[in-house]
Amino acid sequence: MILNEFHKPVLLETAIEFLITDLDGIYFDGTLGGGGYSDLILKKISREGRLISTDLDDAAINFCKEKFKNENRINIVKDNFKNIKHILEALNIEKINGAVLDLGISSYQIDNPEGFSYRFETDFDLRFDKTQGVPAYELLNKMEQKEIAEILWNYGEEKFAHKIAREIENHTKKKSIKTTKEIVEIVSKVTPRHKLNDTLSRIFQAFRIYINDELDNLKTFLHDSIDLIKSGGRIVIISYHSLEDRIVKEFFNLNSQECTCPPEYNRCLCGKKLRLKKLTKKVITPDDEELKINPRSRSAKLRAAEVL
Repeated sequence: MILNEFHKPVLLETAIEFLITDLDGIYFDGTLGGGGYSDLILKKISREGRLISTDLDDAAINFCKEKFKNENRINIVKDNFKNIKHILEALNIEKINGAVLDLGISSYQIDNPEGFSYRFETDFDLRFDKTQGVPAYELLNKMEQKEIAEILWNYGEEKFAHKIAREIENHTKKKSIKTTKEIVEIVSKVTPRHKLNDTLSRIFQAFRIYINDELDNLKTFLHDSIDLIKSGGRIVIISYHSLEDRIVKEFFNLNSQECTCPPEYNRCLCGKKLRLKKLTKKVITPDDEELKINPRSRSAKLRAAEVL
Protein backbone atom coordinates (compact mmCIF):
# COMPACT_ATOMS: atom_id res chain seq x y z
CA MET A 1 0.00 0.00 0.00
CA ILE A 2 1.38 3.39 -0.97
CA LEU A 3 1.43 6.26 1.49
CA ASN A 4 -0.79 8.41 -0.72
CA GLU A 5 -3.55 5.99 0.34
CA PHE A 6 -2.56 6.34 3.99
CA HIS A 7 -6.04 7.04 5.29
CA LYS A 8 -9.49 8.11 4.19
CA PRO A 9 -10.58 10.69 6.77
CA VAL A 10 -13.99 9.93 8.24
CA LEU A 11 -16.68 12.63 8.65
CA LEU A 12 -14.04 15.09 7.46
CA GLU A 13 -16.14 18.07 6.37
CA THR A 14 -18.49 17.74 9.36
CA ALA A 15 -15.64 17.57 11.87
CA ILE A 16 -13.81 20.61 10.50
CA GLU A 17 -17.05 22.59 10.23
CA PHE A 18 -17.55 22.05 13.97
CA LEU A 19 -13.89 22.72 14.76
CA ILE A 20 -13.07 26.05 13.11
CA THR A 21 -14.56 29.14 14.74
CA ASP A 22 -11.76 31.64 14.06
CA LEU A 23 -9.92 31.66 10.74
CA ASP A 24 -6.92 33.30 12.44
CA GLY A 25 -6.94 30.77 15.30
CA ILE A 26 -4.62 28.03 16.52
CA TYR A 27 -5.82 24.44 16.17
CA PHE A 28 -4.63 21.03 17.38
CA ASP A 29 -4.92 17.80 15.36
CA GLY A 30 -3.93 15.04 17.77
CA THR A 31 -4.17 12.18 15.27
CA LEU A 32 -2.24 13.34 12.22
CA GLY A 33 -2.18 10.05 10.29
CA GLY A 34 -2.02 10.79 6.57
CA GLY A 35 -2.80 14.45 7.15
CA GLY A 36 -6.41 14.41 5.97
CA TYR A 37 -7.79 16.56 8.77
CA SER A 38 -4.71 18.76 8.92
CA ASP A 39 -4.87 19.37 5.17
CA LEU A 40 -8.46 20.62 5.32
CA ILE A 41 -7.79 22.73 8.43
CA LEU A 42 -4.91 24.45 6.62
CA LYS A 43 -7.17 25.09 3.63
CA LYS A 44 -9.82 26.67 5.85
CA ILE A 45 -7.73 28.88 8.15
CA SER A 46 -6.11 32.16 7.14
CA ARG A 47 -2.42 32.87 6.59
CA GLU A 48 -2.37 34.05 10.20
CA GLY A 49 -3.77 30.75 11.46
CA ARG A 50 -1.66 27.99 12.95
CA LEU A 51 -1.89 24.22 13.34
CA ILE A 52 -0.16 21.75 15.66
CA SER A 53 -0.44 18.13 14.55
CA THR A 54 0.80 15.07 16.45
CA ASP A 55 1.17 11.34 15.91
CA LEU A 56 3.18 8.46 17.32
CA ASP A 57 3.60 6.58 14.05
CA ASP A 58 6.95 7.27 12.34
CA ALA A 59 5.46 6.53 8.92
CA ALA A 60 2.74 9.14 9.47
CA ILE A 61 5.22 11.73 10.75
CA ASN A 62 7.64 11.25 7.85
CA PHE A 63 4.87 11.17 5.25
CA CYS A 64 3.29 14.40 6.51
CA LYS A 65 6.59 16.22 6.89
CA GLU A 66 7.08 15.65 3.19
CA LYS A 67 3.45 16.41 2.37
CA PHE A 68 3.51 19.74 4.21
CA LYS A 69 7.17 20.65 3.58
CA ASN A 70 6.20 23.96 1.96
CA GLU A 71 3.64 24.86 4.64
CA ASN A 72 4.91 27.16 7.43
CA ARG A 73 1.67 27.28 9.42
CA ILE A 74 1.95 23.72 10.74
CA ASN A 75 4.09 22.22 13.51
CA ILE A 76 4.35 18.43 13.22
CA VAL A 77 5.27 16.78 16.52
CA LYS A 78 5.94 13.11 17.25
CA ASP A 79 4.11 12.69 20.54
CA ASN A 80 0.96 11.31 22.12
CA PHE A 81 -2.06 13.62 22.04
CA LYS A 82 -2.46 13.01 25.78
CA ASN A 83 0.56 15.29 26.21
CA ILE A 84 -1.23 18.28 24.68
CA LYS A 85 -0.39 20.45 27.68
CA HIS A 86 3.36 19.84 27.39
CA ILE A 87 3.29 20.05 23.59
CA LEU A 88 1.72 23.50 23.69
CA GLU A 89 4.04 24.65 26.50
CA ALA A 90 7.06 23.66 24.40
CA LEU A 91 5.72 25.81 21.56
CA ASN A 92 4.97 28.73 23.91
CA ILE A 93 1.26 28.47 23.22
CA GLU A 94 -1.02 29.26 26.15
CA LYS A 95 -4.44 28.70 24.56
CA ILE A 96 -5.80 27.27 21.31
CA ASN A 97 -9.09 27.65 19.45
CA GLY A 98 -9.95 24.00 19.05
CA ALA A 99 -8.78 20.39 19.02
CA VAL A 100 -9.80 17.35 16.99
CA LEU A 101 -9.09 13.64 17.43
CA ASP A 102 -9.86 10.89 14.92
CA LEU A 103 -9.34 7.85 17.13
CA GLY A 104 -8.58 4.29 16.06
CA ILE A 105 -6.09 3.17 13.45
CA SER A 106 -5.62 4.22 9.85
CA SER A 107 -6.28 2.16 6.75
CA TYR A 108 -2.55 2.21 6.14
CA GLN A 109 -1.88 0.57 9.50
CA ILE A 110 -4.54 -2.07 8.84
CA ASP A 111 -3.29 -2.87 5.34
CA ASN A 112 0.43 -2.60 6.08
CA PRO A 113 2.07 -6.04 6.55
CA GLU A 114 3.93 -4.64 9.55
CA GLY A 115 0.86 -3.02 11.02
CA PHE A 116 -1.98 -4.12 13.25
CA SER A 117 -3.82 -6.75 11.21
CA TYR A 118 -4.15 -10.50 11.69
CA ARG A 119 -4.10 -10.86 7.89
CA PHE A 120 -0.30 -10.62 7.72
CA GLU A 121 2.32 -12.70 9.47
CA THR A 122 4.50 -10.42 11.57
CA ASP A 123 5.39 -9.87 15.21
CA PHE A 124 2.36 -9.54 17.47
CA ASP A 125 3.50 -6.08 18.55
CA LEU A 126 0.62 -3.58 18.29
CA ARG A 127 2.53 -0.54 19.63
CA PHE A 128 2.01 2.75 17.81
CA ASP A 129 5.49 3.83 18.87
CA LYS A 130 7.91 0.92 18.65
CA THR A 131 10.46 2.79 20.78
CA GLN A 132 8.18 2.88 23.82
CA GLY A 133 6.99 0.07 26.08
CA VAL A 134 7.09 -3.61 25.21
CA PRO A 135 5.39 -5.53 22.38
CA ALA A 136 2.11 -7.34 22.96
CA TYR A 137 3.65 -10.78 22.63
CA GLU A 138 6.04 -10.19 25.54
CA LEU A 139 3.21 -9.25 27.86
CA LEU A 140 0.97 -12.05 26.59
CA ASN A 141 3.58 -14.69 27.35
CA LYS A 142 3.64 -13.58 31.00
CA MET A 143 -0.12 -13.33 31.50
CA GLU A 144 -2.42 -15.83 33.14
CA GLN A 145 -5.82 -16.83 31.80
CA LYS A 146 -7.78 -14.45 34.04
CA GLU A 147 -5.83 -11.36 32.95
CA ILE A 148 -6.03 -12.29 29.26
CA ALA A 149 -9.79 -12.83 29.54
CA GLU A 150 -10.27 -9.46 31.26
CA ILE A 151 -8.45 -7.67 28.43
CA LEU A 152 -10.48 -9.47 25.75
CA TRP A 153 -13.75 -8.70 27.51
CA ASN A 154 -13.05 -5.18 28.76
CA TYR A 155 -11.47 -3.83 25.57
CA GLY A 156 -12.87 -6.12 22.88
CA GLU A 157 -16.23 -7.13 24.37
CA GLU A 158 -15.39 -10.67 23.26
CA LYS A 159 -18.08 -13.08 24.53
CA PHE A 160 -15.76 -16.11 24.29
CA ALA A 161 -12.98 -14.33 26.19
CA HIS A 162 -12.46 -17.06 28.80
CA LYS A 163 -12.36 -19.89 26.27
CA ILE A 164 -9.84 -18.03 24.10
CA ALA A 165 -7.77 -16.97 27.11
CA ARG A 166 -7.58 -20.54 28.34
CA GLU A 167 -6.34 -21.73 24.93
CA ILE A 168 -3.72 -18.96 24.82
CA GLU A 169 -2.45 -19.81 28.32
CA ASN A 170 -2.30 -23.52 27.46
CA HIS A 171 -0.10 -22.62 24.49
CA THR A 172 2.21 -20.21 26.33
CA LYS A 173 2.86 -22.78 29.06
CA LYS A 174 4.44 -24.98 26.38
CA LYS A 175 5.83 -22.42 23.94
CA SER A 176 6.13 -18.65 23.82
CA ILE A 177 4.04 -16.70 21.31
CA LYS A 178 5.64 -14.11 19.03
CA THR A 179 3.78 -13.81 15.73
CA THR A 180 0.33 -12.88 14.51
CA LYS A 181 0.18 -16.26 12.74
CA GLU A 182 0.46 -18.04 16.09
CA ILE A 183 -2.42 -15.97 17.50
CA VAL A 184 -4.57 -16.85 14.48
CA GLU A 185 -3.77 -20.56 14.84
CA ILE A 186 -4.58 -20.59 18.56
CA VAL A 187 -7.87 -18.71 18.18
CA SER A 188 -8.87 -20.90 15.22
CA LYS A 189 -8.91 -23.93 17.52
CA VAL A 190 -11.75 -22.58 19.66
CA THR A 191 -13.68 -20.34 17.24
CA PRO A 192 -16.19 -21.38 14.55
CA ARG A 193 -14.86 -20.67 11.07
CA HIS A 194 -17.68 -18.27 10.18
CA LYS A 195 -16.92 -16.15 13.27
CA LEU A 196 -13.13 -16.26 13.06
CA ASN A 197 -12.46 -12.94 11.31
CA ASP A 198 -14.71 -10.92 13.61
CA THR A 199 -13.25 -12.62 16.66
CA LEU A 200 -9.69 -11.95 15.55
CA SER A 201 -10.56 -8.29 14.88
CA ARG A 202 -11.85 -7.94 18.44
CA ILE A 203 -8.79 -9.68 19.90
CA PHE A 204 -6.32 -7.48 18.03
CA GLN A 205 -8.36 -4.39 18.91
CA ALA A 206 -8.48 -5.35 22.59
CA PHE A 207 -4.73 -5.85 22.91
CA ARG A 208 -3.99 -2.72 20.85
CA ILE A 209 -6.12 -0.59 23.16
CA TYR A 210 -4.53 -2.21 26.22
CA ILE A 211 -0.92 -2.02 25.00
CA ASN A 212 -1.19 1.64 23.99
CA ASP A 213 -3.28 2.66 27.02
CA GLU A 214 -5.69 4.29 24.61
CA LEU A 215 -8.63 4.84 26.96
CA ASP A 216 -6.58 6.53 29.68
CA ASN A 217 -4.84 8.63 27.01
CA LEU A 218 -8.24 9.86 25.85
CA LYS A 219 -9.31 10.68 29.41
CA THR A 220 -6.10 12.64 30.02
CA PHE A 221 -6.52 14.56 26.77
CA LEU A 222 -10.11 15.53 27.56
CA HIS A 223 -9.23 16.58 31.10
CA ASP A 224 -6.35 18.81 29.99
CA SER A 225 -7.75 20.17 26.73
CA ILE A 226 -10.73 21.86 28.35
CA ASP A 227 -8.32 24.19 30.17
CA LEU A 228 -6.24 24.83 27.04
CA ILE A 229 -9.03 25.88 24.68
CA LYS A 230 -10.28 29.45 24.59
CA SER A 231 -13.89 30.30 25.39
CA GLY A 232 -15.88 29.62 22.25
CA GLY A 233 -13.35 27.05 21.03
CA ARG A 234 -14.35 23.50 20.18
CA ILE A 235 -13.45 19.90 21.03
CA VAL A 236 -14.31 17.42 18.26
CA ILE A 237 -13.86 13.66 18.74
CA ILE A 238 -14.45 10.85 16.25
CA SER A 239 -14.42 7.45 17.97
CA TYR A 240 -14.83 3.90 16.68
CA HIS A 241 -15.27 1.86 19.85
CA SER A 242 -18.17 1.92 22.30
CA LEU A 243 -15.79 2.41 25.24
CA GLU A 244 -14.19 5.45 23.61
CA ASP A 245 -17.55 6.95 22.75
CA ARG A 246 -18.80 6.37 26.30
CA ILE A 247 -15.80 8.24 27.73
CA VAL A 248 -16.41 11.21 25.42
CA LYS A 249 -20.17 11.20 26.04
CA GLU A 250 -19.79 11.08 29.82
CA PHE A 251 -17.13 13.81 29.81
CA PHE A 252 -19.28 16.10 27.68
CA ASN A 253 -22.36 15.37 29.82
CA LEU A 254 -20.55 15.96 33.11
CA ASN A 255 -19.03 19.26 32.01
CA SER A 256 -22.24 20.57 30.45
CA GLN A 257 -24.05 20.35 33.80
CA GLU A 258 -23.95 22.74 36.72
CA CYS A 259 -24.45 21.66 40.33
CA THR A 260 -24.54 17.88 40.82
CA CYS A 261 -25.53 17.97 44.50
CA PRO A 262 -28.44 15.70 45.55
CA PRO A 263 -31.91 17.33 45.26
CA GLU A 264 -32.41 17.26 49.03
CA TYR A 265 -29.60 19.78 49.52
CA ASN A 266 -30.93 23.29 49.98
CA ARG A 267 -27.89 24.88 48.36
CA CYS A 268 -24.97 23.93 46.16
CA LEU A 269 -22.05 22.45 48.03
CA CYS A 270 -20.10 21.05 45.06
CA GLY A 271 -19.38 24.41 43.44
CA LYS A 272 -19.46 22.81 40.00
CA LYS A 273 -19.67 25.20 37.05
CA LEU A 274 -20.68 24.78 33.43
CA ARG A 275 -17.57 24.16 31.33
CA LEU A 276 -18.99 22.96 28.02
CA LYS A 277 -21.97 23.35 25.71
CA LYS A 278 -22.75 20.19 23.77
CA LEU A 279 -23.01 20.84 20.02
CA THR A 280 -24.12 17.30 19.17
CA LYS A 281 -27.14 16.27 21.22
CA LYS A 282 -27.10 12.99 19.34
CA VAL A 283 -24.01 11.27 18.01
CA ILE A 284 -23.26 11.90 14.31
CA THR A 285 -22.48 8.92 12.09
CA PRO A 286 -21.44 8.61 8.42
CA ASP A 287 -24.23 8.81 5.85
CA ASP A 288 -24.91 6.14 3.23
CA GLU A 289 -22.77 7.89 0.62
CA GLU A 290 -19.69 7.94 2.85
CA LEU A 291 -20.27 4.31 3.86
CA LYS A 292 -20.22 3.28 0.20
CA ILE A 293 -16.95 5.11 -0.40
CA ASN A 294 -15.34 4.05 2.88
CA PRO A 295 -16.95 0.94 4.47
CA ARG A 296 -14.45 1.09 7.35
CA SER A 297 -16.18 4.25 8.55
CA ARG A 298 -19.29 2.31 9.59
CA SER A 299 -18.48 2.37 13.32
CA ALA A 300 -17.46 6.06 13.46
CA LYS A 301 -19.23 8.34 15.93
CA LEU A 302 -18.67 12.09 16.11
CA ARG A 303 -19.32 14.26 19.16
CA ALA A 304 -18.50 17.94 19.54
CA ALA A 305 -18.66 20.49 22.36
CA GLU A 306 -17.86 24.17 22.84
CA VAL A 307 -15.80 25.48 25.73
CA LEU A 308 -17.60 28.17 27.73
